Amino acid sequence: MSAPRLRWVAPPGVDEALGALLARLAPNLAHALAEGRVFVGGRRADDAALRLTPGTVVEVHAARTPSGGVTLLAEHAGLVFVSKPAGVATEPDHAGVAGSLVELVARELALPRSELHAVSRLDVGVSGVVTFARSAAGRRLAVELRARGALLRRYVAVAASAPEPPEGAWNSPLARRPRASEGSHDERPAETLYAAVARAGRVVITGPEHARVELEPALLALSPVTGRTHQLRVHAARAKVPFFGDGAYGGAQRVVLANGSVRALGRVFLHAAWVELELGPDRLRVEAPPPDELVALWSDCRGAPEAWSHALEIALVRSRG
Repeated sequence: MSAPRLRWVAPPGVDEALGALLARLAPNLAHALAEGRVFVGGRRADDAALRLTPGTVVEVHAARTPSGGVTLLAEHAGLVFVSKPAGVATEPDHAGVAGSLVELVARELALPRSELHAVSRLDVGVSGVVTFARSAAGRRLAVELRARGALLRRYVAVAASAPEPPEGAWNSPLARRPRASEGSHDERPAETLYAAVARAGRVVITGPEHARVELEPALLALSPVTGRTHQLRVHAARAKVPFFGDGAYGGAQRVVLANGSVRALGRVFLHAAWVELELGPDRLRVEAPPPDELVALWSDCRGAPEAWSHALEIALVRSRG
């Protein structure tokens, strides 16, 4: 969630319409209402005529600029598969409606946004395949596939190091609120299958209190069995292998490479590489190639290029013991 760029609390005796307030405070914010970036009392507002009462809180959030284009990958039986770039919210958030993935896909398909339902969601800083249902039949198919464990997903990530053990399952329960601590009263079961596919050369990151920490990044293959909010990011952080760029969960924000150059990490280095549907005897896999910035960082860390294809195909199991 972004912090509001403007916050106004209606004083005693106020009697003003929302549109008039925005025009008075900052004329260049008039478009924010149409873009869905204005919230009144914590709820998105779209009515310029809305009357404000004393104590009402009005917040206007900055628009988010996507870091790449949205690509339609495939369609099947009422399901639409899309490649989401990092920097785009799957659903409208405080940065507005216009730049959200569901709005961009609705425009591309010439559909009302209300007709698209996100079967899967990715965090703003994460890229990869997102599945939408565009019809009742698509929604039914998604529910049926999930019920029998036939909607499979594979992620790849560049992590601080390889977990111990190097493969298996993370199954600590997760709270409904993503950053709640372990032991929260609202925790739900969660499970992530993982494997360290390859290790790269040693690099240096800046750790807590500006300490320099030397580590050996690892390329991870991950498959969520459940679908909790921030599940992969939290599980990796609890395993002490946070993803590069994931500052919210202890991931490095910059890395010093072996040649001395410094690389800023402006996104979470996690990518939803494919979604696979088990359709009776048939399997339909939809892939989104890893973005250039992930491949480039792995290469600059002296990671083997063939590790990416291995991460897509390796079988993940709960335990090999």
